[in-house]
Formats: sequence, structure tokens, C-alpha cells
Amino acid sequence: MRHVSIKLLHVFVLLMEYRDLSAVAACTQGRVPTVAYGLARLREITGDPLFIKRNGRLEPTPHALRLEQTARQILTRWNQLVRPQRVNGARRQPGRRISIGFSSSIGDPVITEILTTLCERFPRDSFITRPVIADAMLASRLHTGELDCAFVVDGAQLPDRVILHSLLATPRRLVGAARADGHEDAETDWILLQEDCEASSPLHTFLARQANSPGHRETVVPSWHTQITLLHATGGICPVLDFNVPLVTRHRKTRLLAPPANFPGWAALHFWMPERMPDSGVLRDVMEVGAAVLRDPLKAIDERRHHQEGAQPVAA
Repeated sequence: MRHVSIKLLHVFVLLMEYRDLSAVAACTQGRVPTVAYGLARLREITGDPLFIKRNGRLEPTPHALRLEQTARQILTRWNQLVRPQRVNGARRQPGRRISIGFSSSIGDPVITEILTTLCERFPRDSFITRPVIADAMLASRLHTGELDCAFVVDGAQLPDRVILHSLLATPRRLVGAARADGHEDAETDWILLQEDCEASSPLHTFLARQANSPGHRETVVPSWHTQITLLHATGGICPVLDFNVPLVTRHRKTRLLAPPANFPGWAALHFWMPERMPDSGVLRDVMEVGAAVLRDPLKAIDERRHHQEGAQPVAA
């Protein structure tokens, strides 16, 4: 492992986690050929194939499984060394107002769960949220202090004066519902969020190609709630993150669709924070809470619902 860079170790750990080149490319805001080159370098250094493709997935070799724990330990130690430490172990002062941006595609139920957990964990702090898009404007708002941090989906290359933490990659799915008028062309009626149409979104190029298809129509809405409500009311098709699929398809008229060719099948969730912050510890607290929910949002939502149901008094 002595000739392996931290960057290659990061690629290796992500490949062990996702078993997919496209997912790792989304996580690192890179390209699939770049990830493939990193894997080739790892194979050259270790003298082992590390991964073998079976049924569309990369399966780790026994040698890769042996290396995983060591690779994670090295990365953890490196992150501890480069992470700024709180001076003299001082904790942040309570009662702070924290402004958090969220990409709309994360979904209202998941954002609500993150905020509920933050309010429970830090009851003396105030939280203000705003919808954001991962672009230069967001970077400017972080730099000026208008926003303290943001949970974003995808985005272009990282702007200056912003620190990015990759949280996870998740499949991007297509869900559809039959049109209310009974027509069969619902799968050409796209219901999109504003962020889907931005040049920084992987969906932008795909949608530009789809625009030439017969009957193609786009409706752009301001929020996730509006998007899903409109889907259920009028029919159509819309992209959603994988963890939101069960929340959307609970409606009996909604179904999961096979994606078209060249559909960007992976999305990456990142946490943005400004380079300079008087107390970066508070932002790391926010990031850790959000990341914990995002790793399994449905579990967090269902556990909260069951807890609330169990806490209700039983009528005599």
C-alpha cells in the first residue's frame, strides 16, 4: 500500500461500497474513464484484479476484501489529521441561528426528517432552510454568510472557497403515472424540478436529447411536493432519487419505469460549507446528522412514526 495515494485509496473504498464505476464517478464529481483509470492503477500496484464484473456489478476479489479494512483505517487517520480541531476542546455556543440549503430533489419528507432530528439534537439552536441549486450562486451565498451550509445533489465542479464533503451516491429512478385523460403518452410528459434543468445537472444533457422526441413536453415546478402532487393528479413521468421511490409509489396509480438509454442512473449527495467559518464544528454536527438520515431515510422516517404511534395514550 506504500505507493498508493490518498486519492486512489478513496476510489478503492468507494468501489468497495458501490461496486459500480458510474456511482463512484458521481460521488467524486468525476468521469467514468477517470475512475476506470484509477482502478487500473490500483490493479497495477497491487498485482491483483481487485474486482471482477459479474451480472453488471463489480465483485471484489479475496485480496480486495483483505485490503478494505486497512484502506479505511488509513483514510480515517488521514481525515483526522487534516480536519481542523476545536481549540482546547471548546464546544460551540448554543442558541445559534443556522441557515441550511437543501436541493429540492432530496425530497420534503427526508428534509423534514433531517430538520426534526437537528431540532431534537440541538434544542436551543434555530434552523432556517432555503431551496438551493449546486452552482456558483450557492458558493457566493456561502461566502457572504447568507447560508452557512448546504446539502446538494450533483452539481458542477466545486467552486472556489467551498469545502465539499461527499456523503453518498444513490440511484436515480424514473416513476410514472397514467394521465388523467386516459391517453397513453404519459411517458413523454416530464415533470421536473428547476435544478433538473440547470446546466450543472447530469439530467440537462439527457433532457436536451429527449426534447426532439415526438410529443415531448416539460413542466418545471418549484418544489418536490408540487412535483409529486402534480404527478399523482395529472400523470406523467419524473426522475426521483432511489430512497424516495417508496414514498412516491405508495400511490396506487404510480409505478417504477425502466430508464431510457443514456439516462444518468446515479446521483451524488454532497455537503457544501465555506472554507472560512468561525465555528466549523457546528457545521460538522449538521453534516453528521444529515448524513445519518440520508444513508437510510425510510428507516429513520418509519422508526419515528412507530415511536410516535407507540407514545400515543390508549383510550380506556
